[in-house]
Amino acid sequence: TDIQAVALPARGRSGEISNYVAPILASEALQAQSANIDIVSGATYTSVAYAKSLQSALDQAGIAAAVTVAG
Repeated sequence: TDIQAVALPARGRSGEISNYVAPILASEALQAQSANIDIVSGATYTSVAYAKSLQSALDQAGIAAAVTVAG
């Protein structure tokens, strides 16, 4: 129903990227109802880390799905 990132970079270039891409990735994940999300151009590392982190949270919640990040 919702996704909230616990921690994202807040300063510098990494913070700018995170502020831009976090809502996009959250929307992708909610639409997919999984961690199987597309990479956001210009934020590859952030996208992959987000998907892996989300999958870890789903695993801890007992919701099984494989991470496949499309590019």
